[in-house]
Amino acid sequence: MGSIKLSIIICTFNRALQLEQLLDDITTQHRRLRSDDACQVELILVDNNSFDESKEMIHRFIESTSMSIKYFVETRLGLTWCRNLAVTKASGDLLAFLHDDISLDDDWLKECYKIASTCKDQEIGIYGGRVIPLWQDSIPDWLCLEAPFNVRQDVFHAHSYGDEEKLYPFESEFGYSQLPSGINVLIRKEVFENCGNFRSDLGPSASGGFGLCDDYEFFEYLSMLKIPMLYIPQSIVFHPVSPNQMSIQYIRRWYFKYGMARFWIAHTDRMKRPVKEFLGIEDKYRYFLPQFLKNTISSIPMYLMFKFSMLCLWWTVLNFSFNTRRKNFISYKISETMGEIDAAALVHERVTSRKFSFKDRLTKKGILDT
Repeated sequence: MGSIKLSIIICTFNRALQLEQLLDDITTQHRRLRSDDACQVELILVDNNSFDESKEMIHRFIESTSMSIKYFVETRLGLTWCRNLAVTKASGDLLAFLHDDISLDDDWLKECYKIASTCKDQEIGIYGGRVIPLWQDSIPDWLCLEAPFNVRQDVFHAHSYGDEEKLYPFESEFGYSQLPSGINVLIRKEVFENCGNFRSDLGPSASGGFGLCDDYEFFEYLSMLKIPMLYIPQSIVFHPVSPNQMSIQYIRRWYFKYGMARFWIAHTDRMKRPVKEFLGIEDKYRYFLPQFLKNTISSIPMYLMFKFSMLCLWWTVLNFSFNTRRKNFISYKISETMGEIDAAALVHERVTSRKFSFKDRLTKKGILDT
């Protein structure tokens, strides 16, 4: 057996039915590869200690296929724990990360293997695949998907920005794309070896309660290290959007978690970068805010309270208009701000609850390096 070029990584938790369908897709496409190429592809499954029928289904699958498969159980709850375990077990030059509830385009594996075969000759560290939402129900009239009052693609796990390859970040007719999505992404193994792994305090089921932005934080960190990232629209997966996700309550909850996670990430930066002034306020408005708004009341920055008050006032005024989409958009921004306020309290608690450390004092004085 030759060296492994592509490692497909799937982390799963209690999704036996969806996972079984995805594995069928992968094995079907694997059989279509030439025998020499097929030997250079492996599948890594990490079960986050599921309590449904996932374990039994995976064992049946392993017995029924000739594909190279590695199966592990990660008992620490959290997607990032599973991903980081998979990285240590992967043998491929290129690691393809997939969510466990998606379906594949017919040419997904062929396109990924093509990239894996040439990735060492290219100065690209991350290849961001396309994620197309698969609507399970008709889209309600109040749900706006077009600018300027559109819901972010991330809310529905989508990442679809046209048919042209582009380096991140880029602007397209479908919006601005800053970073790839962790739902369908290819990462060179040496990126992990040289730059580190995903943060375990972020992502679904994380111990800190942050259900989002584990992939955002990692890719944003890599962008600061000048790792080139390329959007590859030919690598396509489809992500189902269930009817319960198309409710205004679901969208508001998502924006709350998003604001909370982004604020927390900025204050716990792994590169120790200073926090932006008036974080959470759009750049075009920051210059108009007086400096005293940086002061805090009960650990909450005054500018966040001011932002929350202005948004609530705006939303109240919009209730007297017929612009439902704009009113909903402002309600999402209110939820996002509430998440930022919640995170500000957590940041304060983290700072005040830290025990005294001589190492911290010596580092601050410049006697020790960080």
